[in-house]
Amino acid sequence: MYYILYYIVLLVSFGYVTGQPGRCDQTPLQAKVLEPSKDTGIFRLDIQNTPGRAEKTYYSPDQTYVLTIRTTVPEKTFKWFMITAEDPEVDNNVFEFSHKNIDVGTLKTLDINKSRYSERCSSSVENADNSYKSDVEIHWVSPKQSSKNQTVRIRAMVAENDEVWYTGDNLTVVLYKNTDKALDSPPFPPSKHCNLCSEARYEVIFYGKWSRVAHPRHYPSKPDDNGYSHMVGCSHVYNYSLWQQGINASDGLKILAETADSSVLEREIISQMNERSGTRTLIRGKRRHHPYMSEPSHALFRVDRFHHLFSIAVGMRPSPDWFLGTSKFELCTDEGWLEEEEIPLYPWDAGTMDGISYESQPTVSTPRDNVERVEVGSFNVDSPFYQINLNDLPPFAKLKVRRLDVFPLIGAECSEEAAEKEEEEKLEEKEEDAEEEAQEEPVVGEVKQSFAHEDRCSRSEWGAWSSCNPNNGNCGAGFRSRTRRPLEKNIYNENYDYQDNVQVQPLSRNCEDQDTKSVEYQDCFIDCY
Repeated sequence: MYYILYYIVLLVSFGYVTGQPGRCDQTPLQAKVLEPSKDTGIFRLDIQNTPGRAEKTYYSPDQTYVLTIRTTVPEKTFKWFMITAEDPEVDNNVFEFSHKNIDVGTLKTLDINKSRYSERCSSSVENADNSYKSDVEIHWVSPKQSSKNQTVRIRAMVAENDEVWYTGDNLTVVLYKNTDKALDSPPFPPSKHCNLCSEARYEVIFYGKWSRVAHPRHYPSKPDDNGYSHMVGCSHVYNYSLWQQGINASDGLKILAETADSSVLEREIISQMNERSGTRTLIRGKRRHHPYMSEPSHALFRVDRFHHLFSIAVGMRPSPDWFLGTSKFELCTDEGWLEEEEIPLYPWDAGTMDGISYESQPTVSTPRDNVERVEVGSFNVDSPFYQINLNDLPPFAKLKVRRLDVFPLIGAECSEEAAEKEEEEKLEEKEEDAEEEAQEEPVVGEVKQSFAHEDRCSRSEWGAWSSCNPNNGNCGAGFRSRTRRPLEKNIYNENYDYQDNVQVQPLSRNCEDQDTKSVEYQDCFIDCY
């Protein structure tokens, strides 16, 4: 008898009260009848702004959707309701106490007099009073991240009284993650290798679109103070990140997003320049302020089979720490160097300052958050993006990239195998040189032949390893890196006025006899829950 009572307590405590790990029991607490009435469609659960394809309903990550329970018969009303967001697999895990928590999004109450967060089940909202209702509206914010194409089920219960209550197909919506690319995604995914036996020269153009007409909600009260920072970026290798969603912003990006000062980010780019790793060309376009924010900002850059991607960032003022840009834009395709492409740009949050609106008083984010999309679909009425989905938000800028020239590499071996073989040969040569140097007797008091050469080629100690950067999505196999900086003084002259389209050559071109590598990479893995 004791074991039976203990088992019942476990079911109540873990399955039907908290909603974890079992399926939420939506039976009304006041119900005298424990089985729902037949679902005849008197009450329906609808969800707005979701595209349907092939009889399926899809959601986009981190977006706001309106859930509505309504009556289809005018004279019918209901007293109680409950809405639950859940993983459909929960049906198979009623007694599985090791069931992992899965991101099913967040339900938001809109009227505290009508609805409240349920204490019986997780991810659930229920009635807050006993009044008769003909409809009720709840918001659902879809999952931000997922290790798979997550399916979410929204399930509702509606009760007319303590004897008549409903669940069923008309009160259930199953949503599938929309795997289509975001509107501002580059046309091709980043590729580890580029086998094109040529180099290319590109022009990138930033067209500002932020205006009172296109973005009227909470538009800055002093538009004369509005402006974009310099467009700053670089062409780079696959394993380099100027910025990336889900990763902490660098100090340079932090300063750019908070103050529109691009100098530190430019130094970070320059310090990583290398013939076969890091960055190749510094991209720098003119800053634009009101009333010239719609005028384009141009820059030129070059790419090669190592540095075949580019990234840029443009700060927005005023804002807490928001910026525009693109990350790891791939230019190397199976058909050759990409000819031309244009994408819209939407604000990103650097994660270093907390602020709701353009002119809100920001506070330091402690600890520093990752770079994420600005909270589009916010429930805060002071937000410029209050209940606005990304698909309905006019772009804040457009970015156009077009190819100008292609320069064939005569006699070069550009296949992936040739590149790997070349790297192996260089590594072997370095190891042999290191062995020879280790066998030589040190010379006491030896003076370097060229201090300029030493200053140019010397590097600092290695810094700490970065956090793990997944190859795809937000978890799984990836890499982490650590960096060190050149010790040369005046690498970046504070008084030098950089012109647009400047190309800075790698510092290591004349340092073959020293280890000038500025970045190291290491494989890592992030668990997917």
